[in-house]
Amino acid sequence: MKQTQMWTYICVIFVTLLSQCSACRWLGRYRMVNADSLTLIEKMGGHPGTVKVRFPGHLYNLIGDAKVEDQVRFLVLNLDQIINLMDSKEHMNPEQWKLVEYFLKDLHRQSSELKECVAQYQKPSHMESYKKKITRHFRTLKKSLKKEKYSSHAWEQIRRAVKTHLQRMEIIANNANKSLARV
Repeated sequence: MKQTQMWTYICVIFVTLLSQCSACRWLGRYRMVNADSLTLIEKMGGHPGTVKVRFPGHLYNLIGDAKVEDQVRFLVLNLDQIINLMDSKEHMNPEQWKLVEYFLKDLHRQSSELKECVAQYQKPSHMESYKKKITRHFRTLKKSLKKEKYSSHAWEQIRRAVKTHLQRMEIIANNANKSLARV
C-alpha cells in the first residue's frame, strides 16, 4: 500500500513538472504567432504620414533585465491591454473589422498560452510598478481615441502604438525564452 502511494506521488510530481515545462515552451513559438499579429496590424494600416505616439520604452528597458516570470507577466498584461484597446467593433468600418477580428484571435491565443506559463509561478511579482504604468499608458491611448471620435487618424495612432508594442514584446519573449533554455 505504501509503495503504491509512493509511485502515485512520483507520477503526480512528474506530470506536474512536465506540464510546467511545456507551458513555457510556448515562448519558443511566440515569435511565429506574433509575426502573424504584426502582419495583420500592418495590413490594417491607413495613411503612413507622420503619426507620433508616446511610448513607454523605459518600461520595456526595465523589464528586459527582470526575471523570466516578470517578463512573462509583463507580456500578458500588455496583450490584455491591447485586446481591450482594439476591441471596439462599433467604431470601425466593416472591412477593417474583419482584420481586427483575426488580430484579436491571435492576441487571445498568445495571452491564454502565456497565462498558462504564468500559472506555474507561485511567487507574486516584485516589479508590480510596471502594471500601473502600462495600464495608465493604454488608458491614455483609449482616451485619445475617444477624444478624436475614433477618426481614421486616431486609429492610425493606435495601430502604430500597438505595432511598436508587439515589436518590443517579441524582444522580451525571445529574452525570456533564452533564459528558460539555459535552465
